[in-house]
Order: sequence, then C-alpha cells, then structure tokens
Amino acid sequence: MNFTRRQTLAAALGSLGAGVLPLAQAQSQPFPSQVIKFVIPTPAGGGHDTMMRLIGQKLTDAWGQPCIVESRSGASGAIAAATVSQAPADGYTVLIGYSALLSNTVLMPKPGYRLEDLQPVGMLALTPIALGVRESLPASTLKQYVALAKTRPGKLSYGSYGQGSGGHFVGELFNMAAGIDTVHVPYKGETPALQDLLGGQIDAAVTSVGGVNRYPGKIKPLAVASAERFPAYPDVPTFAELGYPEVDMPGWAAAFVPAKTPKAIVDKLTAEMGRIVVMPDVRAKLLELGFEPAPWSADKTRRFMKDQLALTQKLVDAGRVKL
Repeated sequence: MNFTRRQTLAAALGSLGAGVLPLAQAQSQPFPSQVIKFVIPTPAGGGHDTMMRLIGQKLTDAWGQPCIVESRSGASGAIAAATVSQAPADGYTVLIGYSALLSNTVLMPKPGYRLEDLQPVGMLALTPIALGVRESLPASTLKQYVALAKTRPGKLSYGSYGQGSGGHFVGELFNMAAGIDTVHVPYKGETPALQDLLGGQIDAAVTSVGGVNRYPGKIKPLAVASAERFPAYPDVPTFAELGYPEVDMPGWAAAFVPAKTPKAIVDKLTAEMGRIVVMPDVRAKLLELGFEPAPWSADKTRRFMKDQLALTQKLVDAGRVKL
C-alpha cells in the first residue's frame, strides 16, 4: 500500500515514541555501567556542545560514569538523528535534537530516520531565536531593518544554523510578516553563521538569542521570536512588541534515545537530566548561553513536538521553506 507524505506524518504524530517495547533481554548490569555518549547535531564549540559538556560533567559526578559529547553536524541534524536511531537501545547513546529533527521529516524525502524510531527522554531547554545584524549595517532597530530591506529586495542576506532549522523558519516567518525579501544562507551550526556575520559575509543572522548577544559592539540584536523577553537579555524586544506577533516560534533542545530503550532507563535519564538543568550553577550558565532551562517530562515533550510538527507542516505547505 502506498501512503502520501501527509498520511505518513500523521502516523508519526500518533506513534512518536508510543508503544515502546522493552529490550528482549534484560540488562546484564544496572544502568549506567559504561560511557554515555551525547550526539549533538551542531559543530563542536557551539551552544549545544557547551550545554551537554556541562550536563555530562554533572551526570558523571552523580553516576560515576564518563559522558562524552560527539558532534555529528550536517544535513540539518539528520546525520545525528540517523546515527542515534540506529544505535543500541540501551540508554548509552543519546541524541540532542532541535527543531530540524521535525522539519527534516517534512522537507526531506529520505531523512535517514523516522520519528517513531526515537523516543523523547525530555526537554532540556528552550532556546529563543533572535535576529541580529552586523554592526556596519545602517539599521539599529527592527523598523529600520525592514525599511532597508524594502529598498534592497533580494539583496540582504541572513544566516541560520541550518536548512530547515528553527532559524530558517523564523527568518521566513519574518519575511512573510514584514513583506520583505531577504535571502537565506544556511550554515552547519550557529557558530559558523555568526563568524560570517562578524566577517561581513552576510548581513544578519537568525540564531539563538545568546548567540546574537555574544558579540556586543559587533552584532546588534533587534528582536527575539518568543512570547516574552528572555530573562538574561531583557533589553531585546520581542517581534510581537514591534508589530509582528506571528513571529513566535521557540527553539528547543531535547534529549532522545532509540525507541525500544527500556522505560526504566528512560525514566532514570529524564529524572537526572531534569534535576541537573535547574541546578543554580547550571541554570546560570544556560541562561548565559541563551538557553532557558525546561525540565519537561517525556510526555510533555512528545505533546509539544506534535504541535510543532503540525505548525512546521503548515509553513511548508505555504511554500515558505524548501530544500
């Protein structure tokens, strides 16, 4: 029987992490008893890398087992997702996924993984997405940026941390809302996008709010795509405040394991990682990075993903985002 793309996505919505089966054989040793590997979909040195090294050290302190971070960047996170979806379902290989985990399944004919091959451990952080421009651009406010873009249709460029990423979606949401035409330039992660912005190769970047605030005097943050201002950067207004309420699509970072990982292991990871992200020293560092700690359960994360996948499909259907 042949299924349409929409029918396949509907099936994924209904089965995301559901009906998980235990491993056929019980674990011979209690979890954890060996190295835990976090696979991130972004380059080393970026926000996800820093966050997971911090969380990994706390896990090592608590459990006495080493934690390593492995970058598998490229293909908008599809390489990392495929790697973990095919890993042993034993809790020792954990994917740190973000919005492209969902959008890849809508945009790519063969992303290399299925959503039902992964199950959420839980949300770790929300990562508000912001628009920042290079210091030399003659625009210091969102209003001035829109006016400039309208005089240069198809000339201004903005970078994001990947094709089909949250930054890409927010950039196109803003193009549509403001009636402007700026050109998307995808990068393999936030860090190279910001480096090119600093170097003047692009005019703007739509990345984490922490990213565009990391270089005061060199990058001007104009607006953040969330319902409220971010606590660590209260001077950056929201798009809604500036007249674009539809530009509200939060970035996020959540942990996933292969779908057949036993529930007891998933629950242990959920509880410990949720405890760690709200520890005072971890919380302070995450806020500095532009991440807002969000120790959500697996079920709450699953519901959020279903809503986000539906919104992603709507934007793609409108023809705003294509590969």
